Amino acid sequence: MNIEPAYTSIGSLFAYKPMFFIPKYQRAYAWDVESVSDFIKDLKKCFDKRKSNLPVNHFFGGILSVKHSVPGTVNQHKYEIIDGQQRIATFTLLVSCLVKSYKELQAEANTLGDAANEAIIKGRIEKSSERFIEFSQEVQRVVTPVEVLELSRADQSFYKELVRDIDPSAARDSHKKILYAYNSLRTTIQSIIASHTRIEDKIDDLEIVQNILDNDFTILHMVTGSRDDAFRLFQVINDRGTNLTDGDLLRAKTLELLEGFNQQQDAVERMWDEILADPPTDTKNYLNWIYESCQGNRPQQNALFDMFLDKFFPQNQQISLTLHDAQQIHETVKNIHEDILKCRKLLKGQWLYPEQQPITGWDRTRLNILLVELGHDLSIPLFLAAAKLEHRLFSEIVQIVERTFFRYKIICNQHATPLKVIYYQESLAIRQNPNSYTISTLKTKLQNLIITKAIDSTFINALNMLEYKESGGNKPLKYFLMTVEYYYQWYKNGATGTPVCVDKSRVYDFAGTSIEHVYPRNAGTSVFDSNLEPLKNTLGNLTIMDPAQNTLGGNDPFTSKASLYKQSSVLLTQEIGEKTIWSQIEIGDQKQLLIDAALKIFLP
Repeated sequence: MNIEPAYTSIGSLFAYKPMFFIPKYQRAYAWDVESVSDFIKDLKKCFDKRKSNLPVNHFFGGILSVKHSVPGTVNQHKYEIIDGQQRIATFTLLVSCLVKSYKELQAEANTLGDAANEAIIKGRIEKSSERFIEFSQEVQRVVTPVEVLELSRADQSFYKELVRDIDPSAARDSHKKILYAYNSLRTTIQSIIASHTRIEDKIDDLEIVQNILDNDFTILHMVTGSRDDAFRLFQVINDRGTNLTDGDLLRAKTLELLEGFNQQQDAVERMWDEILADPPTDTKNYLNWIYESCQGNRPQQNALFDMFLDKFFPQNQQISLTLHDAQQIHETVKNIHEDILKCRKLLKGQWLYPEQQPITGWDRTRLNILLVELGHDLSIPLFLAAAKLEHRLFSEIVQIVERTFFRYKIICNQHATPLKVIYYQESLAIRQNPNSYTISTLKTKLQNLIITKAIDSTFINALNMLEYKESGGNKPLKYFLMTVEYYYQWYKNGATGTPVCVDKSRVYDFAGTSIEHVYPRNAGTSVFDSNLEPLKNTLGNLTIMDPAQNTLGGNDPFTSKASLYKQSSVLLTQEIGEKTIWSQIEIGDQKQLLIDAALKIFLP
């Protein structure tokens, strides 16, 4: 491998109309808060040293690029950045912040009629912009503007507008990171000149920053003329402080495999840009869930890239690829992209199907309750597979999993692994033949899990301990009361067969529905009952109120609140309102009622 290393300053790197571009397989801008903060600390340190006439060198490590000639020009080259785009981009963002500050000073000089300083500033703006942002190039007698740096397709449009002070809108995680870096650098430049009142002093300090870039900031520029080495080097060299993610590596490898298949490569590049638009931790979760849903097991720790590559892209093992292989890779990435979109919706509790009967708003909210309010994202691999089923069957699976999960895990606090194993098994069964899949196997497996791990006595004991917590964290309690209410009419009708919500027209907003203490939580002197105080936070003294009623009643005595309870749309609350007194006996009876109903309701 022929590499030409050159130790150089950033000023020298950008001195002769360079053209840098980020190849398709590179990730988007990835520097986080810590990386930007380190960069700014380096800048401030060098600034303070130069202000003291003691300039110091700061080495930013290596930048690796592939050199390409520019057709129609003499001694003009484009450099394909294999490693170092984060630093290169941040250097140019810093210059764009300098230019913006210069423009503000130029306007100030113009207002003051300071023609001399205005001319100096104008010259600096033009020089900096031409070196770091855009220059004019003549090719065969045609002059065209040329970008000094072109980022990845996902970032280029945003970056191009930002460095020209057009105020673009951030549409993805990498845009937010670029904008954060820009704003942080902008704030730093403003703070440097803020202590001065004279334009001359401000200009001088901006010049110091420029001198730091030109002389003090240095890198080792390693140049190779062989593009064939690029992918291999890319996978072993990382940017400063920012490791490549599994998604970055999968993107790079699939684009590498598609070299020579331009149509498929371009389409796959666009899909990866969409796939990797989220924060890296989210993307990693999505890829893990997709792997689990398709393979029926979880990838080994720190092996997601290797295992995902082997299972989803077996073409990686071949010496050469055919057009059919390229089309298969494209189809696989397309499926991954579609599953990523589903992951995003599921994580927000959004329904995956168009709204259509007989699935109602109540049915759709069960998915949100399970995944958002109860936080059961362990079930997402199952739902990714179940999305291949008809929407009614998908809805049944959601409700079966919801009732089982609450009893087995939240109340009985059993280990999640047996649940996960069942989800994996059913995911594979669905994917193998979605048209013939029946829900009976899932129900049987979950019923067996309840019989062995969350039996009635365990469930009853745990429910007896379920109480309102003054310190918060009452989401499971609220869920329990709301769910018993939804199925209560079915329970009163005899509780035969699978639990069913009889009246799906009542959909209570989870956040807006409040837990009501029948005997007041903060009883005043006239209401206080020493016998009921120990019971006030127990299950039998609690119900739910309609969002429209949740500010009424409060700490009033039961005799005053009973009429309000009778008007509630909540059947459990209505029945409490029919009672004439509220004593220890009524609280005990209500608790037993709730537990008896729960034993019937919270089953697969």
